[in-house]
Amino acid sequence: IPLGCARYQVLLSKPLGIVLEEANSSGIYVAEVVEGGNAARSGQISVGDQLISTSGVIYTTSQTYGATEVRGGEKVVQMNTMNETFDSVLAAIGSHPGHVPVRLEFQRCGDDL
Repeated sequence: IPLGCARYQVLLSKPLGIVLEEANSSGIYVAEVVEGGNAARSGQISVGDQLISTSGVIYTTSQTYGATEVRGGEKVVQMNTMNETFDSVLAAIGSHPGHVPVRLEFQRCGDDL
């Protein structure tokens, strides 16, 4: 953790209620906290916080029944976002079914600590 920074984790149900943006190659940041959304209700997330990691859901089994694929073996994994593409991070967040909350880790630096 860089000097003058703090990290925190939050567990949010979808829809998250945040808008993320990629800032050049320096990382992914919170651009907006949607009023009344799950992130705003948590009271923890602020505009400018950097996303450090996110959970993602992977499936370890699948079976095909006719034209339908049924996936099973649901497993939640944590992914460091620092060297991942923006699309990969959004895909990891989007991989959560509605009943599985998303675990996000953020970093906040400067005077807002």
